Amino acid sequence: MASIKIEQDSLPGRLVTGLSKIGLAMKSRPWRRQGRQGVGPLQVQVLSFLRTQPNRCAMVSVIARELSVKLPTASEVIRTLEEKKLVRRRRSDTDNRVVTVHLTAKGLKAGEVVTGWPEALSAAAQQLSGQEQVALLTILTKLIRSLQEQGEISIARMCVSCQYFRPHVHANAGQPHHCEYVDAPLGPQSLRLDCQEYVAATTADAQAAWVKFTQAKTA
Repeated sequence: MASIKIEQDSLPGRLVTGLSKIGLAMKSRPWRRQGRQGVGPLQVQVLSFLRTQPNRCAMVSVIARELSVKLPTASEVIRTLEEKKLVRRRRSDTDNRVVTVHLTAKGLKAGEVVTGWPEALSAAAQQLSGQEQVALLTILTKLIRSLQEQGEISIARMCVSCQYFRPHVHANAGQPHHCEYVDAPLGPQSLRLDCQEYVAATTADAQAAWVKFTQAKTA
């Protein structure tokens, strides 16, 4: 894919600068809180991810995909966390090649300490009007989908690419979409960027849903 140069003083360039500052804040806040214990930003992401998983465990390959890093990088981070007794690794009894990473009680406690940044971002987002919040959610959906298409984000469990999502099937402007998983209408403010019930739609169905979603939004 050809690289796209964005001038820093252009509007897209300034948007990138703004997003970069938010990303830096997200990384630096847990680092400031956990720095004394030597838990870096990527390690924090692993702990936070494991806290959200069933039984608080996941395969190494899944963690690598979730964090959009290569397998050796994920393995090194996990090895460091294991040395700190924040996680433990287990090999499958049936397949020695499969390794799962389990959050320990110490790791769970450490993960709880670093969950302040979502609340900080939430407080900042609440300064926006309801209309601005919906607009921002739509913008983030588009940005994440674009990054996913570029291969920068390997997993994006968003409504717009889920097999249960039906865009603009209801006449109600407040809740035009429908989720077949819960069999209920959805408004633009209810669209999810990371849903645990997500099941990926086929490429063709996801593309068709995206076209209908975006065209109706701009019609």
